[in-house]
Amino acid sequence: MTPLDVLICGAGPAGCATALALRQAGVRDVGLVDWPLARPWAIGESATPDVGTMLSRLGLPGAMQAHAPYQANLSLWGEQRQIDDFLHRGQGSGWHLDRQAFDTMLREAAVAQGVRLMRPAKIDQLAWQGASWALRLNDGSTWRPRVLVDASGRRAELATRLGATRRQVDALVALGAIVPRPAAGGLAGLSLIEPVSFGWWYAAPLAGERAVVCLMTDRDLAQAHRLRSGDPFRQAWCDTEELVRRLPPPANALRIASFPAHSTCLDRATGPGWMAVGDALMAFDPLTSSGISGALADGLAAADTLAAWLAGQPMVPSGRAWAQRADTSWRRYLEQRRMHYAAERRWPDSPFWSARQTAPPPDPRPANSPRFE
Repeated sequence: MTPLDVLICGAGPAGCATALALRQAGVRDVGLVDWPLARPWAIGESATPDVGTMLSRLGLPGAMQAHAPYQANLSLWGEQRQIDDFLHRGQGSGWHLDRQAFDTMLREAAVAQGVRLMRPAKIDQLAWQGASWALRLNDGSTWRPRVLVDASGRRAELATRLGATRRQVDALVALGAIVPRPAAGGLAGLSLIEPVSFGWWYAAPLAGERAVVCLMTDRDLAQAHRLRSGDPFRQAWCDTEELVRRLPPPANALRIASFPAHSTCLDRATGPGWMAVGDALMAFDPLTSSGISGALADGLAAADTLAAWLAGQPMVPSGRAWAQRADTSWRRYLEQRRMHYAAERRWPDSPFWSARQTAPPPDPRPANSPRFE
């Protein structure tokens, strides 16, 4: 078996950030194993201003120059038309991403820093042997990593295989399309958020005079209103106030893609010889705009714990500290989620809004978790 210090399951932003941060910390043998999902495009198309700073910490200064500036959020939340300008907050601009190019850049940067990339590949067999893992990939190769990291996204493939349980708060889905936009359209530099009775719309410009338009709603409401079909989706779009004015739907047929967007977390953050990061650990409502930022932050923070494990520090104390970090973040998120949805009071009888406003969502974990075992 080929020895490794760390093997990371998943080569998205969280996995690549963890790999790059480990190499920055001097960890020698790091591997990324990734089985790409077939999907038409990635839902996380915007990056907040702190992403550039974290990329610089990962050894990638100037990595965002190829992406379009994202300067403000335009929101109609709570009947108030608000523009949240990053520049006025002294944060600089964010970016509207070419997500495929962004993810490719991170993988190529990891490989350039000496990280082994096995893609497409997946873990076939694994066993913890007290000080390292015995592991076989589906290509027949065998590896002996000292530590495993689950960065497989909402699937949390590795953690659930090791006995963790995925807990879900809601049934939010994102129904979206990539559409043409006029070169002088009304979304330049903006992300738009507009609530409706059964959810809320998100729109942002993309490279090449395109835009992403998404409707966030619950799975049962999407089925009841047939919103995965082009005509009902178009009609719901036409019924908006601001979105239809700034970006009318195109005349041609719409191809609607569906993505999971529910709030979810693991009941365990770590265990003997493994830890979870990014969306595998906890995934937030897209309303937070924190997906990529959170993934990079997790990678940077996880590398400190992993490097300590590799240096011989006992796993239990630092594992519990990682679980406590996750627990604190999750509880803070649940409260912020409740407060933000409670600010929109126009549809008190709507199932979508009432489910998020009447009380804080139930804590989906046992009282002592996420935990280290």
